Amino acid sequence: MTTLRTTRRAATGASVDQHDAGDAAPLAKRTAAKRPAAKRAAPASTAVEQAATPSEAFSPISTRRISEEINAQIRQQIASGALRPGSRLPTERELAEQFAVSRMAVREGMRTLESAGLITMKKGRHGGAFVSESSAKLVTQQIRDMLELGRATLPMLMEARLMVMDVVVRLACERATAADFRAMEANLEKTVALTEAGRLVDRTFTAIEFNKILADCTRNDIIGALVEGLSEVLRHFIVLAGPQPFSSVVDTRQKLIEQMRARDADGAALTMRHALEDISTYLIKQSRSAIVRK
Repeated sequence: MTTLRTTRRAATGASVDQHDAGDAAPLAKRTAAKRPAAKRAAPASTAVEQAATPSEAFSPISTRRISEEINAQIRQQIASGALRPGSRLPTERELAEQFAVSRMAVREGMRTLESAGLITMKKGRHGGAFVSESSAKLVTQQIRDMLELGRATLPMLMEARLMVMDVVVRLACERATAADFRAMEANLEKTVALTEAGRLVDRTFTAIEFNKILADCTRNDIIGALVEGLSEVLRHFIVLAGPQPFSSVVDTRQKLIEQMRARDADGAALTMRHALEDISTYLIKQSRSAIVRK
């Protein structure tokens, strides 16, 4: 009897389980139908692209100012050679008509070009805007600013000049032509005449111009701009210090020209070094004396 009841319970349980299982299947389907579908994961490539493109990678596009466009077009004409050094640009009115803009916009563009040293503004009947012969104006202004703002000193200026002129003399010994030597000798003759006339300040400035002639011998416009910039700034200190009363500039120049004609680069560089060191010592001494007097 016990066995029979147990068997009946097992059979009953089995039937109940089968019934429950049968009811559970439709229930599972209904539950799955009601459950919202899970969101699909973004593809890996999309996630990488989103991470690699920050939201602030781009900025709004703005149009160029009219004066900047004028500046750019004139620069392009200078760079292409259409406007050569010394060339006179059209008048302000003519430029305004060509660009179809106001004269004020032209004026602003020209001021920017003048500040960059690309053009020179001349007054008078035959004045106007001319393409600059030299590109050293910006270099000169940068050096002046460094000195005035206390970021550089006179000894730094003289040291830089000493190093640059050493390279200049060596290159000039290799590259100077007969025309270059004629220009050096003409400058020397002028220096002698000014010395004999007692015009010592003018003599000093003429002697400085000799360095520009040497720089032209290098056939390197960047070196030329550096030499001209350093020389222009040096003029200010020479005016403050006054010329050396007993300068050997004439003898030094004669010796230097002879060494360069002989292509003696080491000898010429040494002669230039001694001359520049002498000038440096004098200018620094005079500058310190002026500070003490104040």
